[in-house]
Amino acid sequence: MTKKLADIESVLADIERLAGALKSDPDGHVRRSAGELRAAFDARGAMESVVARMRDSVHMLRRGNQDGSRREFQRRSGGVDHLEQVMEEELLPSLRRVGFDV
Repeated sequence: MTKKLADIESVLADIERLAGALKSDPDGHVRRSAGELRAAFDARGAMESVVARMRDSVHMLRRGNQDGSRREFQRRSGGVDHLEQVMEEELLPSLRRVGFDV
């Protein structure tokens, strides 16, 4: 496995860990999306649609969390923020470096 693919593998492991630790994802949408992301990468399949679903899941979770109390939103937002940051700052640039249009 090349260094670039190993880097993506590491980022995906972080995303799965962060998604699994979200307490604000009671239906598991983000966790399942992270699993789909991993499966698509492992199969060396198309990543664009899977990445889009993952991003949509995170955005929907964020909107859903904003509907609750301010205190609850602040308590839950840290994990969502960190997950989104890893996706935007690490995963997407890494995928683009190997040729994906995400």
